[in-house]
Amino acid sequence: MDAQIQAVGPVPSRIMIVGESPGEQEIKEGIPFVGPSGRILDGLLRDAGIVREQCYITNVVNWRPEHPFESFYTDDSHRSAYDESVRQLHRTISNVNPNVVVCLGEHALRAVTGNEGISKWRGSVVSGITGHKCIATFHPAAIAREWSFRAATLIDFQRVLVESAFPEIRQQERRLETCRQRDSVLEAIKQCGEAEYVTFDIETEANQITAIALSPSNRPDWAVCIPFWFGGSGSLWSQEDEVAIWEALRTLLTDSRIGKIGHNVSFDIEFIERSLGWRVGPIAFDTMLGMHCLYPELPKALSFAVSIYTDHPYYKADLHSKDAETFFRYNATDACLTAEIALKLMQEIKEDGLWQFYHDYIHGLIDPLLAMQKRGVGYDYLKRNSIKKRMQEEVAVLTKNLIASVGHELNINSPKQMKEWLYGELKYKTKTKKRKSTGEETITADEDALEDLYRETKDERLKTIIKIREKTKIISTYLDMRLDEDKRIRCTYNITGTETGRLSSSATLRGTGGNLQNIPNGGIRSLFVADEGCVFINADLSQAEARVVAYLAGEQRLIRVFEEGGDIHRKNAAVIFKCQESEVTDEQRQLAKRVVHASNYGMGPITFAKQCGIETAQAKKLLNQYFATYPEIANWHLDIASQLRRFRTLTTPFGRKRTFFDRYNEQLVKKGLAFIPQSTVADIINQAMICAHKKGIELLLQVHDSLLVQCAEDNVAQTVQMLKECMDRPIEINGKILRIPVDVKIGKNWEEMTKYASQR
Repeated sequence: MDAQIQAVGPVPSRIMIVGESPGEQEIKEGIPFVGPSGRILDGLLRDAGIVREQCYITNVVNWRPEHPFESFYTDDSHRSAYDESVRQLHRTISNVNPNVVVCLGEHALRAVTGNEGISKWRGSVVSGITGHKCIATFHPAAIAREWSFRAATLIDFQRVLVESAFPEIRQQERRLETCRQRDSVLEAIKQCGEAEYVTFDIETEANQITAIALSPSNRPDWAVCIPFWFGGSGSLWSQEDEVAIWEALRTLLTDSRIGKIGHNVSFDIEFIERSLGWRVGPIAFDTMLGMHCLYPELPKALSFAVSIYTDHPYYKADLHSKDAETFFRYNATDACLTAEIALKLMQEIKEDGLWQFYHDYIHGLIDPLLAMQKRGVGYDYLKRNSIKKRMQEEVAVLTKNLIASVGHELNINSPKQMKEWLYGELKYKTKTKKRKSTGEETITADEDALEDLYRETKDERLKTIIKIREKTKIISTYLDMRLDEDKRIRCTYNITGTETGRLSSSATLRGTGGNLQNIPNGGIRSLFVADEGCVFINADLSQAEARVVAYLAGEQRLIRVFEEGGDIHRKNAAVIFKCQESEVTDEQRQLAKRVVHASNYGMGPITFAKQCGIETAQAKKLLNQYFATYPEIANWHLDIASQLRRFRTLTTPFGRKRTFFDRYNEQLVKKGLAFIPQSTVADIINQAMICAHKKGIELLLQVHDSLLVQCAEDNVAQTVQMLKECMDRPIEINGKILRIPVDVKIGKNWEEMTKYASQR
């Protein structure tokens, strides 16, 4: 056992802080939390209004272990030392007798409370093993690795300050009921029908609704669970009673006078409509969307919102309980806490001046996205099978040729074999990347490494491996997508999928489809086909983000380039390379197209060189030339960096706000540079989607800055006109009005489309 350090702080103390074990600096000075983790802890305490000197601070073990901490309770040879340290810690807690014990990290959580899972239990007020009140949060060392954890940790310490005023656990009383009698269920539904809002939550299994819980706004501390079945029990009601209950629920949940509230309410709406054939509505508020509106960088899970906005401890493990009563109580808890959170979130959104924005730009997406998910897109599955077969044959030929050129079997999907071949057998320069969780450099043979090595060596075997991986990925990602029973392809759109307001997409609740916003050209898009008698219309905002950046920066020369129209990339290339438009080569045009994006968003020359396949010196020259040509872009970069340093919050022309919680550095500034233009364009396209849905246009797909719709072949002109009206949304930026042109193409499939009309 190495030298021990001493705990610090007064005895007794209202707040006791327990870490894991001392670091190198702590051992040198003999006291806890004086190294890098200590500086982070000091900042948290200061910002929460807690005086460090008034806290008792110690660790689970007060020496620096030679082995990983986990070995203390997994290895019998170390277990006795660990157990004695924990017993001593419990004696110390009893001696200090704090009002609240703060458990920093997983190991302190386990030692003090017996619970496991810091990301689950952080923020919960619970009773520890000694009977003292405890609150767990992230260890400062974890924050050092993932700075975004600091925001939630600060909130936890603010709760610690409040809880330190008294020793007992004070928790709001909530009445959670499970109704098993028909009359009591119908009476509960009737009571909910007397409220302005009703919060609802369903539980599902095996494509059936197992329970539904309700909580009315006039009784936010009460929720009732209506169970339908559990495990293999079958229905808990007679057929007559179940029909009566669902009819009463249908009447309540479709009543236009009562606003409905939920968390990720689209899931519940879609499931109910698919299972029962009726649509819940109107939707008044979604707590997941509310969190996204206020804090796009924080987690959106209900459990996180519960830890921030309520005093209820972690309970999500009850979802998997084998006990029926525990499971049904879980369902009621979900509804009750969602109702409680909703009232607080709605008030906070209004106080922040974001209520109108929430409804216009976030909440309004629910209906059009549900319609798109229900409609799906026509899909040529016979052609898909043909393309897949051809591509599999190409992979087989490439693999055979690769093995012949390598001289032995090589599993290109095995990182171990690839690293042995590249860096052991071939003696190529080792490529590394940082592991996000720890920041450590690790040897890699991923796609970036292969690209780098190919540029350096021109070894055609590496190019072959890259091609095999690309084709294999296309097969597994796009050609193996499961279709729905009607042979259409669908996805689930995620409104909270990105911090910028852009939508993301993923597979459906049934596991069909996938991410339809990332379908590549080159044959795959041709599988998406218009219905019989219909035609696709693709409306695309032209150079949208680059235009927004020009107006944000007030770069008049670049604004004029856009306003003049024509081939924007060729015009830009002529300016950058100081030549006539007629003299611009295809290569120069392509580089100009890439340099605009790279420069606008702060991309460095090394990354830019890799993306373009050019030398770093040339990349640096191009970036410098761009900034010399458009100097206000560089000034805009400085302005964004200053705003982030001073306020940590940026606001778009439409009023979308984002508070950046990560550590201030170059990467954060790059995120800030991307946020306003990406969010602005996202809000334009999302508003256009809402507008198109209201006009009755058949929306099929949204792909960041474009919409794919379909209409009857004899209704193209009218649909194009309506679509352009929806997408033509003037934006006032720095006193000037920006209108982004819309390019329109039509076709029978998504790939083979022709230009319908010139811009505007």
